[in-house]
Amino acid sequence: MSAFLSGPRLLPLLLPALLACTEPAGRCAVPETRELKTLDALIAETEETIARGYVLEDAPRSGVNFCLGGLRSNVGISFCTDPSGRRQPVAIDEAAEKRKLASLKARRAALVETIRTKTAACGQTG
Repeated sequence: MSAFLSGPRLLPLLLPALLACTEPAGRCAVPETRELKTLDALIAETEETIARGYVLEDAPRSGVNFCLGGLRSNVGISFCTDPSGRRQPVAIDEAAEKRKLASLKARRAALVETIRTKTAACGQTG
C-alpha cells in the first residue's frame, strides 16, 4: 500500500462512502419519532397515575409579606404568589384515565405503523 493511502490521509477519502452507508432511514420520520417519544412519556405517566390512584397537582401559595427594604428601597406590605407552590394529591376518575390510556396506546400503534411505512419508503428511494 502506498504511503498516500495510509493513516489519516485515507479517512477523507472514505468519509463520503461511510456517510452514504450510515444514512439512517429514521431521518425520514423525524417528527413522528419525536411524537412517539412524547406519547411514550404520556403513556408511562398515565399508567403511574392509574397505579397510584391520584395525581399530584401544583397548588400555588399566596400570602401577604412584610418586606424590609435596604437603605434605598421602600419598606411595605406586598401580596405575593409563590409560583413554585406545593404539590397536593387530587383524586382521579379511574375510568377516564383508562380511556385516556387506551387512546394513547391506539395513537402510538398507528404512529409506529406510520414510522414503519415512511422508513420502508425511505429505504427504497435512498
